[in-house]
Amino acid sequence: MAVAFSGASGSGKTTLISKVAKELISRGFKVVITKHDPGDKAKFDYPGKDSYIYSSIGVDVAVVSPNRTSIFLQSGLFGGKDRISSQSHRDKNEKFEPNLDNFDSELEILVAHFGEFDYLIIEGLKSLKLPRITIFRDEVIDDFIPFSDAFASNVEFDTCGDKFGLEDIDEIIKWIDKNAKKV
Repeated sequence: MAVAFSGASGSGKTTLISKVAKELISRGFKVVITKHDPGDKAKFDYPGKDSYIYSSIGVDVAVVSPNRTSIFLQSGLFGGKDRISSQSHRDKNEKFEPNLDNFDSELEILVAHFGEFDYLIIEGLKSLKLPRITIFRDEVIDDFIPFSDAFASNVEFDTCGDKFGLEDIDEIIKWIDKNAKKV
């Protein structure tokens, strides 16, 4: 199942995604996370930053940027048995050309690197056509509303779509189970 989360920088995306992922892991599910990095670094952050936090909770992580993608698998395997002796396996890093017009096929390529999983959570890529929860902390940013199916927020606002508090992890997971795209 695949679902996306969006929100402005500092809105709490990483915190909420981490809470959802931890809860799913505690229920026995395998979770993988793809983080969009529009700054084109596609590198793993240092302690306390997004990709590091995701990896430290025990999920496989891909950081996708306009020109390359970095993938860290908890198992240490990268891209399946056919790649074990490749340089990409040793580096745990591979380039590919993300293109939102052709994202379904590129999503399949990315998913293949993860192997089997129960939940794929994507942070960002707001134009990607996936069921999406947008996070608003302290303010609503109207630019995110057209891309959103549900909202997690600590402020009241009027719009269509399901709404959750930032701590409503069980309800958010129920929404994901009901709405996530099968991949």
